[in-house]
Amino acid sequence: MPGHALLPPLRNLHAELAPLAAQRAVLVLLVSRQDCPYCLEVRRNYLAPLHRAGTPRLAFRELESDTVADLPDASGQRQPIAAILRQLGVRFFPTVLFLGPDGRTLAEPLLGADHSGFYGAYLDARLQQAKDKL
Repeated sequence: MPGHALLPPLRNLHAELAPLAAQRAVLVLLVSRQDCPYCLEVRRNYLAPLHRAGTPRLAFRELESDTVADLPDASGQRQPIAAILRQLGVRFFPTVLFLGPDGRTLAEPLLGADHSGFYGAYLDARLQQAKDKL
């Protein structure tokens, strides 16, 4: 099942970040690959339920890095996906980023999937940390 069926796709980072300041919201961005089973696990079991619940002050998007050639970055400049991933510091899939209105990271990225049974607790802590930094 494609990621966009569970989380809205990121098509323009600048446009997604713009309304966050007025909403005092965090952009929770799942950076994934289409063929990544761990990405599916994080998307399906953790992020999609929060997105469906309409969790306040959180906007959820997914960037399937192997299905997008380029997109506008945080400043609005169209960049190749490899440059966007470098800007965001993404080297591993899945990576969940917690971005503020200026595109800066508000909490430490969450890498990988749930192998220890604590992913939900790690995610909750990062979400709270990000909201507290706004």
